[in-house]
Amino acid sequence: MAADGKERLKQLTEEVERKHRMYEEALRKKRRGLMRRLSVFGVVMLLMTGVSVFTIIHQNSQVTEQEELISSLKEEQDVLQEEERRLGREIESLHDPAYIAEIARRDFFLTKPGEILFQVPREGQSDD
Repeated sequence: MAADGKERLKQLTEEVERKHRMYEEALRKKRRGLMRRLSVFGVVMLLMTGVSVFTIIHQNSQVTEQEELISSLKEEQDVLQEEERRLGREIESLHDPAYIAEIARRDFFLTKPGEILFQVPREGQSDD
């Protein structure tokens, strides 16, 4: 009977050791699967982060280009508005008869009735 008890104890011990090995093997497989999933997740997150960073940098450069374009167009607009104001003043002046008479006298040497026109040589001009 003592031999049967020892035999039974030996079988139970082997059974416990076998189950413990199976448990450890299952735990190793579980950890290995977890590591694989975490690795895949890490790679996917790294790719998504890379794409996001690339997109942000690209959009930032586009925004900078657009801001520079807006700035240059505003400068051009200011120049054109100033020219428009100058041309508007010139148009108003051309509607003034006194200004037209001044231009006619200066550029076309027209005189009023009874006036005599004298041409005085300008400084630096020679009598050729």
